[in-house]
Amino acid sequence: MHRKYGSKGVVCISVSVDPARNRESALGFLKEREAAFPNYWLSEEQTFWQDRFNISGPPTVFVFDRDGRRAGKFVQTEQEYTYKDVEALVQELLKSSP
Repeated sequence: MHRKYGSKGVVCISVSVDPARNRESALGFLKEREAAFPNYWLSEEQTFWQDRFNISGPPTVFVFDRDGRRAGKFVQTEQEYTYKDVEALVQELLKSSP
């Protein structure tokens, strides 16, 4: 999405919740995917980010509008979703943006 919509103002970031012992593996995954956007690593305990973001685990995708309001939350354990579902919301938000 970063490559496709970045020029239209879409900002993408990734957050890894992998334990420190898996950091190199997580970095390898990002390099393999050529992730050319900010990537963060949470070092907090699992319960911290589960409680903070109200998720049980990855993969989870949050979509925010231009005003920083959450427009969507896609959690694999709640319902099946694809990145086409996420892209449809992004496209809808881009249409309604000035």
